[in-house]
Amino acid sequence: MKFNQLKLSSLALAAAVLVSSCGGGSSKEESSSDASSEFDAAKEQVAADVSKVLKDLPPPSEVPYLLMNAGAEFDASLINSIEKMESYQASESKAALNLGVYATDIGYLASYEKSEMALDYMGECQKLAAPVGVAEAIDYGMISRFESNMENKDSLAVIINEVMEKSGERLSELEELNSAALLLAGSWIEGVYISTSIVNNYPDDLPEESRTLILEPLVKIVMDQKTSLYDLLQVMNDVPETEDVTSMRAELEKVKAIYDGELAEVEEQIANNTGDFVLQPSTLDNLSAEVSRIRGSIVE
Repeated sequence: MKFNQLKLSSLALAAAVLVSSCGGGSSKEESSSDASSEFDAAKEQVAADVSKVLKDLPPPSEVPYLLMNAGAEFDASLINSIEKMESYQASESKAALNLGVYATDIGYLASYEKSEMALDYMGECQKLAAPVGVAEAIDYGMISRFESNMENKDSLAVIINEVMEKSGERLSELEELNSAALLLAGSWIEGVYISTSIVNNYPDDLPEESRTLILEPLVKIVMDQKTSLYDLLQVMNDVPETEDVTSMRAELEKVKAIYDGELAEVEEQIANNTGDFVLQPSTLDNLSAEVSRIRGSIVE
């Protein structure tokens, strides 16, 4: 059973009503204790639900590796500038979102064996780890491990994914579940942004039929991110309400509407395909525009 913030608030209200309505001193104490126990249990359930989805979501290295394996070429212009790092430190929410963005960027760099650049990004991410509360996840030991494995991109992927996993665990321990949700949101948006941008920017000097066949697996990668978006929205619905969480959830709901609408129709065409249907790059035009807009608001 999922408990969202409304349910937690309802439990708190119930506790107040019980306390005010009980007559004797000992009864008051017992009622207050019972309500407090219920409230604590609800909080623990929320943390458990969020922790489960954190583990189920794809790690930040997954989409970049899929892109690389599908034959997409590296494009350095797609990752967020490392020079912006300091500007995100003043706001915990902004730091969390962009730490997620940079985690996917590091995965993208590592996938294409841009190890030196990935190491620079990893080191600079320490500036965001402290404001978010996950300094332990990106400490000098982790960076040293990253540096020692720079010749092995598979090992780098493991380390990147471990950083995100440890960050989520640490935020759950601190009951900073909203920051955990924003961290994941930034990572998801960046993965889809890079993917759709590669499709949009692919050279058009090839015959249209050849270009479409080359891009079809990349389009499919983006289409397949629907499930992880649903998981992410589950996290956003479960965590305590803040202005930034509410705002980002509303943005992700707009993306979900595209997946549930026009892209669901495409999925149906794929399912009913008799062999002549080919995914077109233009399939992603509206999704690409929406994700690019959201990503711009995160990294500005």
